[in-house]
Parts: sequence; structure tokens; C-alpha cells
Amino acid sequence: MNRIVKYLIIITLCYFFLKGLFYLFLWQTTHKIEERARKQKQKEKEKQGSMWRIWEDEEIERDDDSNWW
Repeated sequence: MNRIVKYLIIITLCYFFLKGLFYLFLWQTTHKIEERARKQKQKEKEKQGSMWRIWEDEEIERDDDSNWW
């Protein structure tokens, strides 16, 4: 009886240990994916902002050229 209890305790501890490792791995993976998505979103935002600046610059230049008289 004593031997069976020891095995059950060991099996239970191993189960929770492996479960903890699995959740740690899952958390690290989702954290990295989230970080990459944030960087990609920031790059897209900067790209979009630069496109708007280009359009604004062209409009300003066009306004200056159209009022030449």
C-alpha cells in the first residue's frame, strides 16, 4: 500500500510538472507571436504615415505652383 501511494505521488508531481512546462512553452510562444505582430503593426503604421506625408508634401507643392500669377 505504501508503495502505491509513493508511485501515485510521483506520477501526480510529474503530471503537474509537465503541465507547467507545457503552459510555460505556450505562454512564451504566444508572447513572441504577439511581439512580432506589434512590430509588424508599427511598421505598417509608419509606412502609412509616410505615405500620408508624401501626399501632403505633393499637395503643398502643387498649391504653391498653381498660385504663380
